[in-house]
Amino acid sequence: MKFQFIEKYSENEFPIVIGCPSHLNQMHNFDEVNNILNGQFDSLKKQQIISSELGEITSSAITVNHHVIKLIAVGLGNLKEIKENDYQVIYGNLSRYLQNNKIENVNLLDDTFLTQSVTDKERLYRFGWLSKQAVFQFDHYKSNKSANIETMINFITSSHEDVKSFIAQGEILGDSINLARTYSQTPPNILTPDYFAQQIEQHFNGSKVEVTIKDEQAIREEGIGLLDAVGKGSINPPRLVTLTYKGSNDDPIALVGKGVTYDSGGYQIKSKTGMPTMKYDMSGASNVVAMVNAIAELQLPIHVVAVLPLAENMISHNAMKPDDVFTALSGETVEITNTDAEGRLVLGDAVTYVKQFKPELIMNFATLTGAVVAALGLGKTGIFSSDADRYIEDVKKAAKYSNEVSFELPITDEEKNDIQSSEVADLTNCILHKHGKALFAAAFVTHFSGDIPHLHFDIAGSSETEKASYLGPKGATGAMIPTVLHFLKNK
Repeated sequence: MKFQFIEKYSENEFPIVIGCPSHLNQMHNFDEVNNILNGQFDSLKKQQIISSELGEITSSAITVNHHVIKLIAVGLGNLKEIKENDYQVIYGNLSRYLQNNKIENVNLLDDTFLTQSVTDKERLYRFGWLSKQAVFQFDHYKSNKSANIETMINFITSSHEDVKSFIAQGEILGDSINLARTYSQTPPNILTPDYFAQQIEQHFNGSKVEVTIKDEQAIREEGIGLLDAVGKGSINPPRLVTLTYKGSNDDPIALVGKGVTYDSGGYQIKSKTGMPTMKYDMSGASNVVAMVNAIAELQLPIHVVAVLPLAENMISHNAMKPDDVFTALSGETVEITNTDAEGRLVLGDAVTYVKQFKPELIMNFATLTGAVVAALGLGKTGIFSSDADRYIEDVKKAAKYSNEVSFELPITDEEKNDIQSSEVADLTNCILHKHGKALFAAAFVTHFSGDIPHLHFDIAGSSETEKASYLGPKGATGAMIPTVLHFLKNK
């Protein structure tokens, strides 16, 4: 979508977009709008031709000065009860409606969306954000692509605030989320570790983000043994990507993203129903790339280092096997009891690697366990804290602000002991016949951060969705990108 900012409505034949509250007397410019609509507003509402249900889109043909005009009404509900996050539903549904109906131009009367309980800054930030996120399309590999019509919104407002800036900042977040979704949706025969690394490098070329890439030879020579173990079974070798954005001289915040570009399960191979959608197993890495992109575009005054371990977990004569033992970058040995518990292995080395930058806090993101889905259900993120309690409440506030559902889960002494229960090595990557596997995985990953505060985000249930919504189509979601961005902005 494109925005053109106008102070006053001038008559034309473009559709008119209005916000419709439950009680029309709550609309502070009702008389002005009713005059534009030739006195028809109240009648359309009373006859239920247009709806005020939150986020519901209704349309009608009206006659204005002998011209037939399409009126598009967006339900706002009761303005006394509306909250910031409700505007994500409102603007997300509106954006999808305009896209799905291929509407090229509209006159949007912004003053009809105003409420005293939500600032223009928060409201319009969400408009910019959802105007991008909600209309995401991934049809790169379709022969018959849908027509790409970008709606021009004639944004008519009486506001004297920096409306354009509010919307533009939201657009940066929306575009960043779509960047992550594009990587995650890309087929795994194309998005190999090397291709992914090269795409990231190309994306940040000329920006303030420095990109370094280690190939399989450097990974092996430098003793990054767990990443090597996971990736060596594939014809497409692993990569380790580091992104650095230095917007301040403070100690960095470290972001680590699991980048398993395809997970077959290895020799403990996944079932025929468990194998599809495993292209999304690199969503942690794609979401971290998007976080760094948004941070850099917004020029936040913070220092961030991101590490992305990229690998394919495949089967070959060279692949890791159950009972194998490998040496991690930390120098510890790890017994492989489950080749399908590979994500914690690549993360373990990545967490060890990022410690050299002396971060204030490590945050890692991974589609790590089915157990977290069993515990919380779909659409929810599990958050685990290791010596990071002073950050957790701010992260929860940022998640609530972003309308992302998350729950804190524990790491107990039992899991910390269990990861050291191997009889032949320092650590084991799995205990096959025991419950609490999400907790075990969290204990394994955070073990490598030592005394550095560490937040582990298990996005196995939130990284993709099976149905379309106001947030966009089914598929990759860009989970926790808004939460982390707002957490860091508040810092």
